Amino acid sequence: MLAFPQAAPRAPAYSRSAESSVGATDQANRVSFQDAVRHHRAGRLREAISAYENLLRRTPDDADLLQLLGVALGQLDRHADGVRFLARSVELEPNRPSVLLNLARALHALGREAEALEVCNRALALDASLSGAYQTRAAALAALGRADEALANHAQAVRLAPTDAGALTDLGVALSAGGRHQDALACFDRALELDPDLLAALHNRGVLAARAGQHERALQSFDRAITLRPQSAELHCHRGNTLKELGRLSEAVDSYALALALEPGSIDYRHNRAVAHSLLGRYAEALRDYDEVLARDPDRAADLIGRGRALVQLRRYTEALVPLERAIALRPDDLTPHAQRGVALMSLERHAEALASFDRALEIEPNLPEVLNNRGICLHTLDRYEEALESFERSLALRGATADTYTNIGVLLRSSGRYSEAIESFERTLARKPGDPSARFALAFVHLTLGNFSEGWPLYEARIDDPSLGATRRDFTVPRWTGREALAGKTLLVHAEQGLGDTLHFCRYVPMLAARGIDAVFEVMPQLTALMRTLPGGVRLCARGAPSPPFDFHCPLLSLPLALATDLGNIPSQAPYLGVDPERLARWDPLIRALPGLRVGIAWQGNPHVERLVWARGRSMPLAALAPLAKIPGVSLVSLQKGPGLEQLKDAGFPVLDLGPQFDAGVDAFLDAAAVVSTLDLVISTDTAVAHLAGALARPVWTALPVVPEWRWLLDRSDSPWYPTMRLFRQTRRGDWESVVAALAAALEPLAAERARGG
Repeated sequence: MLAFPQAAPRAPAYSRSAESSVGATDQANRVSFQDAVRHHRAGRLREAISAYENLLRRTPDDADLLQLLGVALGQLDRHADGVRFLARSVELEPNRPSVLLNLARALHALGREAEALEVCNRALALDASLSGAYQTRAAALAALGRADEALANHAQAVRLAPTDAGALTDLGVALSAGGRHQDALACFDRALELDPDLLAALHNRGVLAARAGQHERALQSFDRAITLRPQSAELHCHRGNTLKELGRLSEAVDSYALALALEPGSIDYRHNRAVAHSLLGRYAEALRDYDEVLARDPDRAADLIGRGRALVQLRRYTEALVPLERAIALRPDDLTPHAQRGVALMSLERHAEALASFDRALEIEPNLPEVLNNRGICLHTLDRYEEALESFERSLALRGATADTYTNIGVLLRSSGRYSEAIESFERTLARKPGDPSARFALAFVHLTLGNFSEGWPLYEARIDDPSLGATRRDFTVPRWTGREALAGKTLLVHAEQGLGDTLHFCRYVPMLAARGIDAVFEVMPQLTALMRTLPGGVRLCARGAPSPPFDFHCPLLSLPLALATDLGNIPSQAPYLGVDPERLARWDPLIRALPGLRVGIAWQGNPHVERLVWARGRSMPLAALAPLAKIPGVSLVSLQKGPGLEQLKDAGFPVLDLGPQFDAGVDAFLDAAAVVSTLDLVISTDTAVAHLAGALARPVWTALPVVPEWRWLLDRSDSPWYPTMRLFRQTRRGDWESVVAALAAALEPLAAERARGG
């Protein structure tokens, strides 16, 4: 909070009568008095006080000496001692207005306002033109809460002394306290015309200009004040506040640092620096300041909120909940900690709790577009689509058409299968925020899902620009190959990205490069390296993380369809394009062939980390949903599940052959998976790497898809142009795996019956 110090009281004039009085006594006293006055005028107050005291021992009832000693003591903040000598001076000579004024000032300094007021009245009764008495009376009246009377006295002081810069400054402070800010600024300006170096006027003008939003003017005042008093921590803090408002945040941090160097114990200055650090995105530095503040005062709600926000930005979401919930306990009606708690909970995927926090924030203030936007995201995740759309639209209505909200609406519309509307929403985003990677990536998904490959592939490159979209960004010193650059005599590094399924799907393009005479090196995840050696054409391989041979260009694997101009009519669908290791086949074939009836491999869950992404949600089903398949006579189920999801086998409640840890162990585990898949009669999978593996091996595979599938499965097809041996089974309602499994079972029964008949 900004302070308004009054102008410092000015020292009284030195009495001329004292010189003549003392001079009349003797020459020695006269010299001693002159020395004392010189000390006093030079600011050597202790020497002056000592000299006055020596003189008073000789003439203890000298009213002038008593007054001067009282004033000097007051200037050293020894006001109680000063009052004693001033009162004695008044007692000796009760009708001297200037002495009464000095006594009133000393009483005011001690907070004895009623006595100060009474003494001022006595001084003014003797000399109504004494402007300083009106100033001191005004100060006493203000301290007593009598603001209107105080203002009137300040105004009278200025009328009597219109060129007194200090009186003008005091009047400005009083006017500002009464809400008359423009009049106050005019007083400060006039005071500084009279005395450009009057610190109180500079300080107060800076504070008031800052409050009025005149930050450049405020900065000029604080800069000048700091040149006069560079050791004032308060001035450096005010300067920092002003620079922050001007957006000059790094300079603001420097000013707060100077303030803290002068007053290291100030938690207010440290709080201000924490805020500036946060605005700069320096959340680790902000956190250190917030921690220091809260170590001294654990219940400062503003700093608890700031600490929580910094932890959210640092993605330390669980930690963020602690200060935010404490802040809510202290300030239950402050919307900010509720909103920030919602963000932390949303990031922890505790969406129902996050929604409750956002709703509480909106109870406090209904018109919060950012909170409404986040609420919409939560509702979308909770499959409450209509409510989510309403929340997004309210956000738009409040803050106007924004790119991010249009992106969120587009994602929601895509999740609802409303593809044309989704395209319109993403295009609105890009009209406002051209090149936005999230919108381009989401729009790519829609176009690719609709089979619009010429529009979709270029947009799909946005995945490289934003790591949050799921791709692994790689930075190389060599240029990226786009399909247009000549590669004769050059080496191209193709590097795998995204998930295992993507690599199994698109590795088919690497042999195509060799067929075109391109010298390519394929960098792939270590667990797929051995399997990729079965690609045709003798592809050169290196494992990610291992040294690669020299190369001249690079290309992400999923950019090859764009580089090679893939459309629906020329998808490279020849299969198989991966092979089986004979040794692994020899290991697994006897075990699988020993199973009775139709041997069906199943996989039900993909990578849970990938499925947190909005475009991948809902791809997996629980193993229990596949129970109807186990009831079909003549069917033996074999688990092809790897990693997450395996734990469901122990509680399956129906027979599924578990191939054991060796099936899922080692860097070459996918060689085992390929061998097992090649021995099965059929693979049934959700959208997982297993489905791609079976398709790449040209094995019969049935893939179960959510109602809004990932883009590669297109729409309204029971086949896949990517995999000739694949059949697609699609949800018709969101989350309805029961009907999909029923369709799978209906298609599986005749195959099992045929096998039982010896077919």
